[in-house]
Amino acid sequence: MTVRAHQHQRGRPISAAARLLLPILLAMSVTALFVMVWQSVDEQSRFASLERDGIRYIQELGPLEIALTNAGTAALGDDPAAPADLGRAVAAVAAVDRDLGERLSAQDRWAGLRAKIEALPADGTDQEIIAAYGTVNDLLLALMDKVRNSSQLVRDPSADLFYLGDGAAQELPESIVAASRYTNLLLTLSKLPASERPAALIEINTEASGLASNARDLSDDIRLAVEESGTQGLGSALLSRLDRYNRAVDNLLPLASARNGVNTEQVTLARGELQTAAAELSAALLTQIGLGLDDRISTLDQRRLTAIGILVVSVLAALIPVGLSLAGRIRRTRAARNSGTPGHAPAHAPAGAWPGPDSRPEAGQDQTLRRRISVP
Repeated sequence: MTVRAHQHQRGRPISAAARLLLPILLAMSVTALFVMVWQSVDEQSRFASLERDGIRYIQELGPLEIALTNAGTAALGDDPAAPADLGRAVAAVAAVDRDLGERLSAQDRWAGLRAKIEALPADGTDQEIIAAYGTVNDLLLALMDKVRNSSQLVRDPSADLFYLGDGAAQELPESIVAASRYTNLLLTLSKLPASERPAALIEINTEASGLASNARDLSDDIRLAVEESGTQGLGSALLSRLDRYNRAVDNLLPLASARNGVNTEQVTLARGELQTAAAELSAALLTQIGLGLDDRISTLDQRRLTAIGILVVSVLAALIPVGLSLAGRIRRTRAARNSGTPGHAPAHAPAGAWPGPDSRPEAGQDQTLRRRISVP
């Protein structure tokens, strides 16, 4: 056998091993990438799911805020209808807190807020009632801010959802509280002695300024969200409701400077319109955030399925050469066994070999052949 033949024999196992090793390495690389993609998608999905839980919690806090502001005004005017609405709103928040409070780290804050709500005074001076409800409203805003932070809404990676979350969970709730304080101070202004009215007017103007500031910030949030989304659907779903809310704010703010004094009926109607517009806008904002999160989760689920499909195809592609090699070995082993079984002699004997043991010449014949060959 030549040197080249020996090298060829030695190279064949190496090349065969390489043909088997390359698909396995490819499958291992794809598996590593699959694990990385799966972990990233799983993290993003859990992030979006937590945000969606925050939206669900805040959706129940909105009606509670409206009910609290109405209850405060009712306490000033001896209206018995508002406390019933407040009780239903408290029960709704308690239910969602049982489901999500621990995950959102909101149970302690809700327990403190609920205790303050249950301790609200049924009667007292106007200043005492306004102060008590003001404290409760501050606790409600703090709870809403806690839920927003715990649910990661404040760190949403999409600019449009971030601005919508800021408007729905901060600017709009703060404007509702500011409007409530503003109108309550207006409604009680005429009851104050003349010596206390200048200080009350300063506080009224402060609340009016805060309401106007929140309305501007809310408008900026929605405008930026619509610009960042790049879709007309978001604008059509929000801008008309924002316009109604801004009109309600514009109608409410000038009532503090009326020359003929405060018109109680006019203030009550304007406040009711603002609350209706605010509740409608809040529901629209939270709905749009929820739709955006649902779309994100759906996209992540599709990415999971794609990653699984790529992994399966890669593993199968790696197993095909291995399977073919094993099948070839099995065929060669069977062929070798069949060729070495008794009763199946080779078709051609090797050169110089006797055909068989019975055909070997006897000793005398062998000597005769040798003498004949040695004769010159």
